[in-house]
Amino acid sequence: MWDELGDLRRAAKRDFRRLAVALILQETLLIASAYAIQRALARYLATHVIRIPPLTPDEIYDMVWNTGVDMIAASLVGLAVVLVFLGGRLRRETPAEPIGVRRFLIAVVAINGMQLLSSLISIPLENFVDSLGYSLEQAAEISSGASVTVSMFLYSVIIAPLVEEAVFRGAVLRWLEPWGRGFALAVSALLFGLMHGNLVQFPTAVACGLVFGYVSQRFSLKAAVAAHAANNLLVELIGILPDEWELVWGGYSAMMLMSGAYVIYWALTHCRQLARELRGEGFPVVKWFFTSIPVLLLLALYIVRTLESAVPV
Repeated sequence: MWDELGDLRRAAKRDFRRLAVALILQETLLIASAYAIQRALARYLATHVIRIPPLTPDEIYDMVWNTGVDMIAASLVGLAVVLVFLGGRLRRETPAEPIGVRRFLIAVVAINGMQLLSSLISIPLENFVDSLGYSLEQAAEISSGASVTVSMFLYSVIIAPLVEEAVFRGAVLRWLEPWGRGFALAVSALLFGLMHGNLVQFPTAVACGLVFGYVSQRFSLKAAVAAHAANNLLVELIGILPDEWELVWGGYSAMMLMSGAYVIYWALTHCRQLARELRGEGFPVVKWFFTSIPVLLLLALYIVRTLESAVPV
């Protein structure tokens, strides 16, 4: 019995170590390659396009920052790293259940409901951070603002859903599923939330990650990508709505309230099923996961980046 449990523990630790190393490399290469691309683009513009003497490469760098071009290329580099390490379990063992239009729309409604419910955490969190002498105003603008360039819009609506779902609902979720479907769902959602590096966005990203993960597990990775893309498109459209469109804003607010109510109803009617899935396979995998040194390093990297979104007033 103890030998068998010890073998399972060693196997789990190997899996968790490989997962953490893959995500640390992904995050490191993503940041480094995005910075390098931004610098190269700024230098090219300064040399060949923008010939205004007062503008330095550093000033042009500030102009091209967050245009989306860098993130499109860098995210694909990060995806390649994750697939090399974790791609062996990307293919699901059972055939995918078709999601259909009705259930897809329900998934989109659930995502919006989770966003509303997570705001019940985000708002007190912002107030608490403010009381410490820090501000999350910039983080809030980044998390809710619409894209200002075509490339950033393409990244938000197409590239980000593809890459993030392939990494967190494809590679990470599938990699952890042998240790419990509920465990895999919860951990992949937690890592997805931390990956965004935004304290305001963290509760919402975790909540949405749970829905995306459920869609991927029950239906397919393609369905999760489509739901993610639909949600990001909706966020982009809401972000450009004029404040004067009170009727549209009222309808959107009503939809969010109904979505939140639906999520609460669904959770209450499925609580036993959720509890069974969260129990996993009966092994102490949560303890094994959070005592893995590489996992702790990964969490430290994610948490530091997330806390950096709070800036001193």
